[in-house]
Amino acid sequence: MSSQRSIPTEDRISTLPDSVISHILSFLPTEQSAATSILSKRWNPLWLSVLTLNFDEQNFADFATFRHFVYSVMLLRNITLPIQSFRLKCGKSSDFNPHDVNRFIHAVVQRGIQNLNLYLLTPWIRCFKLPQCVLTCNSLTVLKLKWLTMDDFSKVNFPLLKTLHLANISFSKPIYLKRFLHGCPVLEDLQIQNVWLSGYKCGELKGLPKMVKANIDIQGWAFPFAWVRNAKFLCAKLYRPYDCQVPVFHNLTHMKIVFGWTVNALIRWKWIGKWTWMTEVLQNCPKLQNLTIHQHFNNTSTHGKFIFDEIVNEDWVDPPIVPKCLSSELGTCSLIAYEGLKCEFQFAKYILKNAKALHTMKISASEVDLNIKHQMLMKLSLCPRGSTVCKLSFD
Repeated sequence: MSSQRSIPTEDRISTLPDSVISHILSFLPTEQSAATSILSKRWNPLWLSVLTLNFDEQNFADFATFRHFVYSVMLLRNITLPIQSFRLKCGKSSDFNPHDVNRFIHAVVQRGIQNLNLYLLTPWIRCFKLPQCVLTCNSLTVLKLKWLTMDDFSKVNFPLLKTLHLANISFSKPIYLKRFLHGCPVLEDLQIQNVWLSGYKCGELKGLPKMVKANIDIQGWAFPFAWVRNAKFLCAKLYRPYDCQVPVFHNLTHMKIVFGWTVNALIRWKWIGKWTWMTEVLQNCPKLQNLTIHQHFNNTSTHGKFIFDEIVNEDWVDPPIVPKCLSSELGTCSLIAYEGLKCEFQFAKYILKNAKALHTMKISASEVDLNIKHQMLMKLSLCPRGSTVCKLSFD
């Protein structure tokens, strides 16, 4: 006699406490959360008690429909109920109205917002300007901004802000970025991606003592190493790395350096070799455990490649003093887009020889012919190693 396991028909979710259901609904886009109101009388009001609002215009036919929905949600909610997290993604439609977005933002700022995520899809020609009320919102702990304009502001006050992500932001004056960061005294996580600033040097900033993680890509500007000197994790994309002196990173354990130069930049900065410069950086990272170097170049023409080869293949001299991190800390080193050029090989050889705690040396040469890649591997395999447990990984 065969036995079959019956499928339970009990609605277990509805038996959960209101607070638990509201927490579950907080992970859904707000329009999906609102749709649960038709399930039963008990479910009808629950979505309005959710403390997280997530609006995405792409789920609507046009901005007018989207705007109507957002206004409806705001009016239906109890005005005394706080909004802890607010995510707004809009601007793709031709009928986009920045006045409405300003009203949305002002409304949530007045309700104790802690996490604000604004993603405006507007073209640069009509890029949305961040309201001043956001810059003095002292309840914020997380702020993520994408495709916005920062223009003509005098005061920034984020006493609780720990996470700041800026992407595709237009600062009308470079000094505004420095002023913005100066208003974040307890900032721990900083991301700046695809921000263009020109004609300005990094200068000094002493307002980021709590920095833990930084991921910075600023084009047209010297890299602000001094700003992130307290970080433990650093990812830096460099275009002009030699304008600012590299400070001592007393806390840094993980570092990724991306060389994002164009051919013109390579020609301009050829008087300093980047591999020699990297050894100087290592001298200032006494606790570094993980190092990744990624060579990412914008010019792939044959002529550009020839110029690059000429610039990089300069004489190498081992530094007279081995960095402290190589003597006792560095465990993993990764070289991405490795091509086996003279100084590149000498740097890899130097790491293998002097890194006493190294357990993994990763070489990525995905764009290289298989035969040449095999020759690279054999050449690196013959290099002396300062660590008896070091393994050479090649792909």
